[in-house]
Amino acid sequence: MQGQLDHPAADRPAFRYGRFWYYRDDDRWEWSDELARLHGYESAESVAPTVDLLLAHKHPDDKERVAELIERVRRAGEPFSSQHRIVDRHGSIIPVIVIGDLLHDPTGRPHGSFGFYVTSSNGEAADGDRSRGRMDIDEMVRRRATIERVKGALMLTYRLNAQQAFDLLVWRSQESNVKLYELAAAIDARLADVDLPSRARSSVDRIILSAHEDAHV
Repeated sequence: MQGQLDHPAADRPAFRYGRFWYYRDDDRWEWSDELARLHGYESAESVAPTVDLLLAHKHPDDKERVAELIERVRRAGEPFSSQHRIVDRHGSIIPVIVIGDLLHDPTGRPHGSFGFYVTSSNGEAADGDRSRGRMDIDEMVRRRATIERVKGALMLTYRLNAQQAFDLLVWRSQESNVKLYELAAAIDARLADVDLPSRARSSVDRIILSAHEDAHV
């Protein structure tokens, strides 16, 4: 890779994503054209992803942590998510969110992983659920509240700011061809079934009981 590791990606689209696939049986990685371009290559055909190449594109401060994650994916195969920085072929530093899930063969046997890289800036994003028609004000408030709840959950889970969480929702809306509110409502309903580990709940408990000490009255 050329360039220095001292500047963020510039003059690029504010919001990009790409797919990846990992096949455990033959220890093989595949990238979509979008993901190859995110790393600075012309297309997926122009690069052969390997573990060494993946790690070569990680920011030095994130490399050890991501290497451990990759090894867990290769050995055990499990759903995962990561927030780290990649370095493209030109030396640009690009913050990404990586979300992966299990890949199953036709018999239902897990034999690898698949997922997405998502990157976004703080720039404005288009609301994929914007309607040209008039909508009842109460309904608009209800829909916005649903979207805001899901944004909050994404911000907490992935340590995002509000714009990045919204960008992530917009991306999934576009990728799945589901309207933004409908997607947010579906996520909101499923979040009710998520059981947080006791350690996470204890951390939130402590915050709730002590946050008043940091408040300025």
